[in-house]
Amino acid sequence: MDFNMKKLASDAGIFFTRAVQFTEEKFGQAEKTELDAHFENLLARADSTKNWTEKILRQTEVLLQPNPSARVEEFLYEKLDRKVPSRVTNGELLAQYMADAASELGPTTPYDRILLCHPDWSAVVQS
Repeated sequence: MDFNMKKLASDAGIFFTRAVQFTEEKFGQAEKTELDAHFENLLARADSTKNWTEKILRQTEVLLQPNPSARVEEFLYEKLDRKVPSRVTNGELLAQYMADAASELGPTTPYDRILLCHPDWSAVVQS
């Protein structure tokens, strides 16, 4: 195994320099690296898309996983001849997340067109 001490020292120096710059930028002691406005806009859109995608993914998993406690609760209400309290279903919540994501990301994105390809997602999800 060839161990290159000079390369290791060089990489450590670069890492240390970047860590110092990042720390100084965070504490306001150094000038922050200015980015192009278009690039910052792209970063913000990418973060928003990532966050909404993760939310939709988590809610889809909740929708697909059976919830035994909710089914038992509905069964007990039915057997006791009581009305099941109205609450937002997992499908309705997923549809709401999709609509919210589409409206936040804007009508010009392909992501928006996919999320709003049906005029009433809640009707589709409930059936």
